[in-house]
Amino acid sequence: MATLTGRVTTAVSIGTVIEWYDFFLYGTAAALVFPQLFFPAADSVVGSLLSFATFATGFAARPLGGVLFGHLGDRVGRKKVLVVTLIMMGIATVGVGVLPTYGQIGIAAPVLLVVLRIVQGLGTGGEWGGAALMTKENGSSRPGFWGAFLSSAVFAGLILGSLAYTALSSVLTDDQLFGWGWRIPFLVSILLVGVGLWIRRELPETAEFEQVTRVEGQEKAPVVEALRRPRNVIAIFLMRVGQNTTFYIVSVFVLSYATATLGMTRSSILMATVVGALVACVLCPLYGHLGDRFGFHRVMIVALLVQAAFVFPFFLLVDSRDVTLVVVAVTIGIAGGAAASDAIQPAYFTSMFGTKIRFSAVSIGREGGTVVGGGLAPLIAAGLLAWQGGEPWAVAGWMLVTSLLGIGGVLLARPHAAGRSRPIDVPGRAATTDSAGA
Repeated sequence: MATLTGRVTTAVSIGTVIEWYDFFLYGTAAALVFPQLFFPAADSVVGSLLSFATFATGFAARPLGGVLFGHLGDRVGRKKVLVVTLIMMGIATVGVGVLPTYGQIGIAAPVLLVVLRIVQGLGTGGEWGGAALMTKENGSSRPGFWGAFLSSAVFAGLILGSLAYTALSSVLTDDQLFGWGWRIPFLVSILLVGVGLWIRRELPETAEFEQVTRVEGQEKAPVVEALRRPRNVIAIFLMRVGQNTTFYIVSVFVLSYATATLGMTRSSILMATVVGALVACVLCPLYGHLGDRFGFHRVMIVALLVQAAFVFPFFLLVDSRDVTLVVVAVTIGIAGGAAASDAIQPAYFTSMFGTKIRFSAVSIGREGGTVVGGGLAPLIAAGLLAWQGGEPWAVAGWMLVTSLLGIGGVLLARPHAAGRSRPIDVPGRAATTDSAGA
């Protein structure tokens, strides 16, 4: 069983790295190059706000992608959805790489940028749920540990997206970077997507989904069924807002804050992001193991408390402009509470629902929370920074409030009834019990 779970997790995680490289690459570009390329008529503050607004459109599309692909995933299977979402992400990312700038085609440039970002958001909205269920639904006795590799894959995508611009900034002049160099990381995606599709083509459908479909059939309207009992959907929404707000402020907004407001170099803040993501990538399986050992709700509460306690020290360290202290701040901000709460989500969130509606229910709650916690976080933070005249303390307060909302989500959540436990028949292993039921 461990061999099957490990093989599936490896294949899914590699595809997840590629998808999130595409998604995070846009975030890095939105902070560093898009304000000048697509909104040059605006001043620096307005340009950043407009750039982060286009960044947010991808998150606004994610719940729609969650609903669409959640329905398809509960109806036709998890594997097929993962292939479609990977293709969508690749097309959108390469499209950004060949997109003319504002100076070339005027207002059509930012409009097309928004359209491509929406396509990215739709694909991402279906990716995570499908990937999480591929690791969940093969009878593993260590769902937290195996599911955490998906979070490691997400952070690996962040590392690649950040390294792309770190490397370019080190070898290109500003004129070269803003002239043509910024396109290279987006165009490379076509090669990465080809690799991902080749790997995913051999993935089996999950044992649990196949068994439930064979024995009970499929839910005709999984989205409707999921929303009839919305408590856990709302709980996931709140937890996702709590975790995602801090993560995206630390990994995206701070790129703009440190360079435009504090005058730090792009390379130094990108290096801090890479170090933080690298540490998070390594620690995620440990966090998943702790979830298996002590309970996902306990780990989630501790993670969000740690995250809340660090928001004000985080900006004190960043405001020092000392590169070492900034690296420490960003590393703790990414790899501490934010990574711990992210690492257990594949196992924790999927355990709250039965198999027949699981894809839809998890995607609605998680991707809905991502709109506020992810897409709007840099935009809200930029607005609060402007309101405070460049002081970051209102931003820190927003991070604190959302972390506490996440804890409220943990307290609201209820485990799925175990009354209808089901054996999962996995080839090569005696049947195991699905404590989540259907």
